[in-house]
Amino acid sequence: MNTKLPLDLFNQAKRSASQDEPALFSWVTELDELVSPVKLFKKAGTAFKGERFFWQNPEMTLTMTGFGVTKQFLAEKKKDAFLGLQEKIDERLRTSVTNATVDATGPLYFGGFAFDPERDTEKEWQSFKDGLFYLPLFMLTNKDGKSYLTVNLSIYSDDTESKLDAVFNQWQKIIHQEVNEAEMALLTDSKELGKEHFMETASEIIDMINHSEDVKKVVLARRMGLRFQRQVDSAIILENMLATQENSYFFLIEKGTGVFFGASPERLLAVNEDTIYSSCVAGSTERGATPEEDEALGNALLGDAKNLREHSYVVQMMEETLKPFTTGLSLSSQPVLLKNRDIQHLYMNITAQKNPDVTMLEMVKALHPTPALGGFPQKMGIAIIRMKEEMDRGLYGAPIGWVDMKGQGEFAVAIRSGLIVDSQGLLFAGCGIVGDSVPKDELKETEVKFQPMLRVLGGIKK
Repeated sequence: MNTKLPLDLFNQAKRSASQDEPALFSWVTELDELVSPVKLFKKAGTAFKGERFFWQNPEMTLTMTGFGVTKQFLAEKKKDAFLGLQEKIDERLRTSVTNATVDATGPLYFGGFAFDPERDTEKEWQSFKDGLFYLPLFMLTNKDGKSYLTVNLSIYSDDTESKLDAVFNQWQKIIHQEVNEAEMALLTDSKELGKEHFMETASEIIDMINHSEDVKKVVLARRMGLRFQRQVDSAIILENMLATQENSYFFLIEKGTGVFFGASPERLLAVNEDTIYSSCVAGSTERGATPEEDEALGNALLGDAKNLREHSYVVQMMEETLKPFTTGLSLSSQPVLLKNRDIQHLYMNITAQKNPDVTMLEMVKALHPTPALGGFPQKMGIAIIRMKEEMDRGLYGAPIGWVDMKGQGEFAVAIRSGLIVDSQGLLFAGCGIVGDSVPKDELKETEVKFQPMLRVLGGIKK
């Protein structure tokens, strides 16, 4: 790494700051060699355990890991988290000084929103509240075969060069840190929670849909409770996810002793300059034990009326929601199969040009929750979920990802996910209930959807 201190940028930040209001100094440099984000995540655990995140897109063209917290956005109950984060970004933008020229470097926030902030926050989600985003102290970005380091600092007008020296010395300690390889903590107990309630509620929702002109689909979720022999190491979760899952957004965020993680197949929204990208993912079946069985299951999914109807609700809502924000919206001609390790889905792409007066977070707010995780129509679906589900989804099923000061970024839907606090954990799975759903089939679908993260945590050995 170029170890020459960026004094010009530092002094520019000092001139932009006052004793009462600091400037945001965000310095980016290309590193001399490609650095492994996973190894760096592990090395940062000594000094920054509980303050780390990781993100990788399905194409593996962008990987980011960050640690340390220069600024934090923690959403407050009964306040609009999307608007609150946008206000925080606008505030930072007014006082930021950066040399960033490469996308996904420089000052950006990474984190996730709560699925439903109107629901009381249960104790396991207290650290994450109704949304948590970090502006990291250090961030590594791997993009286009190159590694970039971002350093974000709050700089006051009377700060001296010793502040930069201290941070750069800390970086040197991190990259030279020895890593002690650990093993996954033994999973001692796993239990599916609320199976009977799920079956009863699914039957009630099916009856409601069949006797209503208004409700077409409701996504019902449930949990699996986990207990481990000791505290679980986030780095092992990360390594196991990357080793066992595919075609997914990989995400992990720590807050104290809590870690939320997953491998989601579903993009909610990406914004690159003025172009937006989204996808429609709904309808699912398991993978086959042989190529022939797998192909047969996939072909059956492509022709299944129930799953195609589920998927059509997602397509309709996404198209209707995005049109006011965009021009030239284009959809894939028909669904194709998106295959993951344990499950396959119906999938379609969306592209459009963003209107100039629209922010990314406005669109994310409007899209959440899609019919893939909420219901159709949207408001009716979320109302029934509040009434029928006996749990706080927390960050499960909600937008997770990153947004920079220019309004560019990417959010996935936080499914195929889990939460661990110390030595206890929860896995989450949901399924779309429509008029011709069969409760025992929906229960089986959730069992399949538990498998990816259960495999990551050692609950499935093959």
